Amino acid sequence: MNQDDPFANFEDDDKTVLKPSPGRQRKPQASPTPPPESLPPVTPPEGGVQQQLQLQSDTNPLLGSALPILALVMPLRNSASHHDIGGLRNAVINEIKAFDQQARGKGCAAAQVQTARYLLCSLVDEVVLNTPWGGNSIWATQGMLITFHKESWGGEKFFQVLDNVIGQPGIYLDLLEVFYYCLSLGFEGKYRVLQRGSDRLQEVRENLYRVIQRQKGDFDRELSLQWRGITDKRNVLAKYVPLWVIGLATAAFLMLLFLGFLYSINQTSGPLMGQLYQIKDAIKAPAPAPMVVEQKPLEVAVVEPTVLEKIRSFLQPEIEQKKVAVLDQDGQTMIRILAKSFFASGSDNIRDRHLPLLNRIAQALEVVKTPITVVGHTDNVPIFTARFPSNWDLSRARAQAVADVLRKHQLKHVIAEGRADTQSLVPNDTAAHRALNRRVEINF
Repeated sequence: MNQDDPFANFEDDDKTVLKPSPGRQRKPQASPTPPPESLPPVTPPEGGVQQQLQLQSDTNPLLGSALPILALVMPLRNSASHHDIGGLRNAVINEIKAFDQQARGKGCAAAQVQTARYLLCSLVDEVVLNTPWGGNSIWATQGMLITFHKESWGGEKFFQVLDNVIGQPGIYLDLLEVFYYCLSLGFEGKYRVLQRGSDRLQEVRENLYRVIQRQKGDFDRELSLQWRGITDKRNVLAKYVPLWVIGLATAAFLMLLFLGFLYSINQTSGPLMGQLYQIKDAIKAPAPAPMVVEQKPLEVAVVEPTVLEKIRSFLQPEIEQKKVAVLDQDGQTMIRILAKSFFASGSDNIRDRHLPLLNRIAQALEVVKTPITVVGHTDNVPIFTARFPSNWDLSRARAQAVADVLRKHQLKHVIAEGRADTQSLVPNDTAAHRALNRRVEINF
């Protein structure tokens, strides 16, 4: 591979696009053509907030130009049906054309604009074709990749190009951020069908995050709300924009605004939650008052095994297979689940192959008469999705999933707690260590 031209194996499907030359700027056009009709943009607030949005959007012109397309992904992914797929296709085509023209007008390298367009087409196609209504629609034969790049699937080339540019973040940082947000919005490509695809894709995403973070310092892992819309001066054409397009754009903007507030709240509340749990764990129950016991003749009694001994005996096969560990922690018994990949990456769904192990643990707990607490733990890699705004939410949901299985075995007084990454077993400095810290513990 030519390190000076990482797009060398990227087929030039647009003959007007030139290969990138690091350090060169694209010359502005003398008289740009009018922008194509597209989805109506959202006008930002006025005053000081608008100035902040201007500063943020100028940091990555390639990503700023792509935000209207990225904003469509979430509502499309969650839609159960669509009444005008042809109209949607035309609107997305117009948005992609507008992205291409706007990014080039901002001076982005032509090859990077072409590549970013390929990424956006791949993302939109995958989202639409995996909806209940998209697979049997016109999109299956006339998707964005076919329309703009004469290809039917980008799940392989997406990651080939990523491998080509990730080694040069100083040159391709803006493009790498577009890669990252496509993955954050759920693009899977070839990993959708590969064995351990979700785990391997998570590793790709984490590595990309670390590369970007090293290049630019503190970096928001999710889509930022600080973007600047384009003032729509086409008042004559405004009345021809379909109402569903306006509603879709408004819903996407409100969703991004909500996620931004949610992310801000979780960033503030996370440390406070950790302190509260430290206080809770430090509080010990008061010692019972001494009791006066009437002296009776000494009797020889048969010593019954303790609850800890009974559970260790029952789970001995699983202990030997290193699937669980049964520990005595300050007078409390703990069952630590050691099975690898117990949950799907970024999910609270217990993998089917681990359900027999969890059923065995539930049978072992039938001898327990005290309340049972299921505690979920994560590593220190942040998560921010609509379902899991933080690691606190993910760890609590995983603990709740285990608790639900235990309750099916008639176990009562089972509660679930999440501790995020506040009680790590080992430093989160390697993938193996992070895997050890992602665990569920059962205390009683």
